[in-house]
Amino acid sequence: MLVRPSILFLPDARENLRQGLDELGVTSVSARQVELAHEVDLVLLNPKLLGQPVDALRMAFDDTHPGVPVVVMGDAGMESAIAAMRAGAADYIETTASALEIAAVARRLTSERAIVSSLSGARRVASESHASDLIGASAKARELRERVAQLANSDVTVLISGDTGVGKELVANLLHTNGSGKAGPFVVVGCSTIPASLAESELFGHVKGAFSGALVAHPGLIRAAHEGTLFLDDVGSLSLDLQAKLLRVLQQRSVRPLAGTQELPTNFRSLASTSVPLQELVKRGAFREDLYYRLAVVEIAVPPLRDREHDVLALAELFLMQASSRFNKTVRSVSTAAARALLAYRWPGNVRELKNAIDYAVTVAAFDHLSESDLPESIQVRRSHSGDTRAEDPRWAAVERQHIEAVLRSVDGNRARAARLLGIDRRTLHRKLDRLSIDVPARSRPGAQLGEASSK
Repeated sequence: MLVRPSILFLPDARENLRQGLDELGVTSVSARQVELAHEVDLVLLNPKLLGQPVDALRMAFDDTHPGVPVVVMGDAGMESAIAAMRAGAADYIETTASALEIAAVARRLTSERAIVSSLSGARRVASESHASDLIGASAKARELRERVAQLANSDVTVLISGDTGVGKELVANLLHTNGSGKAGPFVVVGCSTIPASLAESELFGHVKGAFSGALVAHPGLIRAAHEGTLFLDDVGSLSLDLQAKLLRVLQQRSVRPLAGTQELPTNFRSLASTSVPLQELVKRGAFREDLYYRLAVVEIAVPPLRDREHDVLALAELFLMQASSRFNKTVRSVSTAAARALLAYRWPGNVRELKNAIDYAVTVAAFDHLSESDLPESIQVRRSHSGDTRAEDPRWAAVERQHIEAVLRSVDGNRARAARLLGIDRRTLHRKLDRLSIDVPARSRPGAQLGEASSK
């Protein structure tokens, strides 16, 4: 996202305003500079001083700088504000607005434009990706892909570390499927989920009659990985007793089943993961140091999602496509407001939490795009902390109320059609109606019921 927005003022800004904006990190661009092909992020115009209507000015500027948002500066009359928004203005501010107010609008609109651009790139990446990919354009995602590619064709033992939910099993699976042993099985051992009473039998197997109920022999998960890959997920949760037996298997490359008398040879590539640094467990005496060095011949650290901000939208778009297919719903894209919320959230649960959030949003979505209100409430942006104070400004509330009322009257109070025209979903519209105390009753139009039935 752009750090220093640039604004074209038409007419040119006053010198004291230019200085104030410059101190706030916003560049004021003159009309002559634009003629010299200077790129701008925002145009701020005063139609009264220019002697032309808003729609004509906006269209003229859009011919030379397509996609650049236009903000109208006026006398704060509600009618002129509504007219400007209807004519395609991105926002409306008073002629007496301070440099601080103008800078806040510039940063918000520049950020929104950058999000739209990021969404476009994210959709392209997601459409070209698969569920098994390490998706992302961030430097950390690229480094991780390069590391996996470097180690895949080696039989070296790898310890995969990272926070819960970052995708450690995905990394292990990629090391397997891109390695020389990809024709063999990929066996996942959930070390933290195996009941203690069954752990030894599950891992190492048992012979018939080894214990009450052992009516047949069981090979165990380690032998099931023969000629393939054994992935020990959350290996730090194994008891010290099992750690000692696992170390012996890794050293001898053979397994003795529970109550068995023979060593059974086995050959596999071992991978392990941990969300707690094993060195700390070694210091506390909770993990064997010799097993640690056996498992951590090479270590791959999977970064948390909060350090991969540029990958959030690409992952969200991929999960959106998967969830839409799985739930048989037509949800094609993430809205700009939802994207802003996804980028602002810190994702303590990492990629897993993001996937769950998108799954939830798709199930409740009422339209063909995900709006911010579809996301879990904990992820939605809190406006009081967003830096945009218009929601608390009674003058803006009056403009917003009049605009919504005008739209509702134009569609005879049909909430569904009004929401579509306003670019929001029905739940968001109902919240605005409650907040702004708007009551425009729905009225039936002759012959319209059939055409509107599907929108209600």
